[in-house]
Amino acid sequence: MFGPSPSPLEPRPDWSHLVPAVLRNPRAELEAGFTRLRSMLLTESTQTKEMLEIYGRATRGQASSADIDRANRQFGDLLRLAGLGAFFAVIPGSALLLPLAVSTARKLGIDLLPDSWEQQAGLSVDGKPDEPTAPKAGS
Repeated sequence: MFGPSPSPLEPRPDWSHLVPAVLRNPRAELEAGFTRLRSMLLTESTQTKEMLEIYGRATRGQASSADIDRANRQFGDLLRLAGLGAFFAVIPGSALLLPLAVSTARKLGIDLLPDSWEQQAGLSVDGKPDEPTAPKAGS
């Protein structure tokens, strides 16, 4: 009906490239995803500490305008993270909608992700990028 059946001696075609990696080895993909998320959150934490130090120096008049600009960009990143948290908390199925929302926003010129996350994902960052800060070894 559908043609001759393959002989048991013939090699079967390899269709594994059609299966997403998350289905082939879900545990490894989840671990890698959580490792990337932890790294991104550590970077944000480090940059937020630097932001607070810069704002503290600015109140004493000891911060340069470049430092204040970097601190202001980090404050914007914190607001974006708060928005993402609200997105996950309020919208049902947001884990499926988030990639669509991020790609649509990028097409419209809106940044939904913090700059350091975009840098780690290999995406271009509008304006001046933050200097990537490596998390401390003991963290």
